[in-house]
Amino acid sequence: MTDTEPRSTRGITDLRVVRGSTAATLGVAVVIAAGMQLLVGIDAPLGQRSIALVALTVAAALVALTTIPLLLRAPGRVAPHHPLVVASLVLALGVWVLAVIPPFAGWAWGFTLALAGGVLSCLVRGWWKAVVILVVYAVIGIGGALGAALSPTTTPAPGSTGTTEATSDPVIIGTIFLFALMPLSAVWVLQVVLRFDRARQTAAELAIAKERLRFATDLHDIQGHHLQVIALKSELAERLLAERPDAARAELADIRVIAKEALDDTRAVVNDYRSVTVAVEARNAAAVLRSAGIHCEAHLEAPGMPTAVGAVFAVAIREAATNILRHSRATEATIDLIQERSDAYLLTVTNNAPRARRAGGTGLAGLTERVAARHGTVQTTQTDDAFTLIVRVPVTPGTAGAAGTAAVPGAGAPGRSAISGRSAVSGRSAVSGRSAVSDARTTGQEGTDR
Repeated sequence: MTDTEPRSTRGITDLRVVRGSTAATLGVAVVIAAGMQLLVGIDAPLGQRSIALVALTVAAALVALTTIPLLLRAPGRVAPHHPLVVASLVLALGVWVLAVIPPFAGWAWGFTLALAGGVLSCLVRGWWKAVVILVVYAVIGIGGALGAALSPTTTPAPGSTGTTEATSDPVIIGTIFLFALMPLSAVWVLQVVLRFDRARQTAAELAIAKERLRFATDLHDIQGHHLQVIALKSELAERLLAERPDAARAELADIRVIAKEALDDTRAVVNDYRSVTVAVEARNAAAVLRSAGIHCEAHLEAPGMPTAVGAVFAVAIREAATNILRHSRATEATIDLIQERSDAYLLTVTNNAPRARRAGGTGLAGLTERVAARHGTVQTTQTDDAFTLIVRVPVTPGTAGAAGTAAVPGAGAPGRSAISGRSAVSGRSAVSGRSAVSDARTTGQEGTDR
């Protein structure tokens, strides 16, 4: 992940605001530290040492300002021994050493050293941050104590109580120690925001990957079914061309219709407008299986099924029909969809004469992922003479009474449909010629998994 990857406009704006506020905070801290050091530490009249202290303080402040852009970078991008950081620390330490030399110039000259130590603590990792801060505290505390102890005592001026300096020193020392923590706290807030920004980028990348996976799954479900039917009907038309040209012509017409449907479905997937109706999918699956010489009955009894749940079952029916064509020599198949005890929808697809399973396919794996997203399960059982696919999706709160499109009213009981008769692909009668169709399916392309 790089800083050049696209981000949302709002995210970029928020990050710029935080960077700007952090830079302003650090800049104000440097100016205040240098200003207090000069205002409190200078005693009139100015001597040579005072002039040197002022010059070093100004230089240390200017160098400290140049280190601010380094602190705005991502963690780990700037080494602690960066030349600007080292220069700032050396100048600030020079100010403090010059102030400590007896006679002690006062605690106020430790502000720039505290700030330089705080900047260094922002660039090290882990417990080294605490070590740097404690070392800075020790240098200022021990140095100031030695300077005060070795300096000759001064006699208070007439009329003075001599307590003003003793009272102000603890305040100055406490303020210096707080200044050492200011850069660390300001940069810590910025680093937290940077981590959130990286997490947001990661979430966006994961969303893109998830959408790509969903698109690939949809494309596999749609094109895998259509292409298998086209392959089957093409081989059947080739076999019928010499003896039954009319039947071959009808199969070719079906192929044209199916190819157009595949093209339309692919465009719909790209535009994310495809809405799968489970009843239509069951009717199409039954018609395609019958056109392949398989006696198929479909019964749907799931009134009020939510559209989203119906889409999952539509994918399951399409996958099951494709597997029957590719991985069996079936002569019979059934498709049953019911609402089980008002707490789940249950789809059962059964066919006879299955072939041995072969590993490596993705159809059932993709279906399992889709069903698991709705807290459902996919089960398969295979014997010598039957293969059964069972898909169960629970009725979640808020969806049980949603309007759906799964129920297909029929001539029998309300909400129940027995799908049979004409092909839903072309509207013509189911193709006869069982042996030719079976031969075509037997020699057709086989997949690698049910």
